[in-house]
Amino acid sequence: MNGARFRAAFVPALIMAAGMPIAGRAAAQMSVDVRSGLTVGNHTATAAGLEWAPALSYEIRIARRLHPQVAVAAGYVRTSFGCREGFCRGREPTVTGNHAVLGAELSRGWLWGRVGVLYGTMRVGTEGETPRAGPGVEAGAGLRLRLGRLHVGPGLSWRRMSADTPSSSDHAVALGFDLGVAVEFD
Repeated sequence: MNGARFRAAFVPALIMAAGMPIAGRAAAQMSVDVRSGLTVGNHTATAAGLEWAPALSYEIRIARRLHPQVAVAAGYVRTSFGCREGFCRGREPTVTGNHAVLGAELSRGWLWGRVGVLYGTMRVGTEGETPRAGPGVEAGAGLRLRLGRLHVGPGLSWRRMSADTPSSSDHAVALGFDLGVAVEFD
């Protein structure tokens, strides 16, 4: 039920964002941003703290500039990190989240920052209960080197995600360091 409500709200929000009036030279600027890097994290159900067991995470977003320094974006985020302590001891599974994201980005010169809301699932390993979809939040910041229409640069991200199952209410927190490449279209 939650997934159907999310899709019902997500699609119209994306359509409205794409059709919003925008100012000046930012008119009609769309971009595709692909980022990948290593993430560490913590999942409350494992009884472990923030663990330095990195795993590969990636994301893809489509953004539309509303103003030269403000953009709205929507996309997909896959967050993964290892688990070695607590209930993970001896198994060492990977905690993996798959989320849709809707957010906003501010940029000025070489710097950018973004905030957003997430909706999706988190799973510890491949065993256990089926995860329930739930909300999350994210924040990120980084540097961006502009090479014409191509933008390249590192970034840091923080995400707090729902990790609920039918029998428990948990959450996961992840910190990531990534490298991104974006292409801007007129």
